[in-house]
Amino acid sequence: MKTPIPDMQAWLTHACADERQRVADESGISVGYLWLIAGGHRKPSEGVAAKIHRATGGQVSAFSFFPKLAAIAAESVA
Repeated sequence: MKTPIPDMQAWLTHACADERQRVADESGISVGYLWLIAGGHRKPSEGVAAKIHRATGGQVSAFSFFPKLAAIAAESVA
């Protein structure tokens, strides 16, 4: 089941080509793979999710790829 990642789709749409390439390089994947992840066609490993999070300055949260973990984290904060 495809689960698109809206935050990542928005980031990719607004980022320039050089910025998309920089994030892909820092994440160890291709720009095409970033789009596959954003569209829900592929799911990143935890390591790649963390690299995307860091490379985008948190604009694309690592939690956005793992919504169940995000819910658990939100519960523990509340």
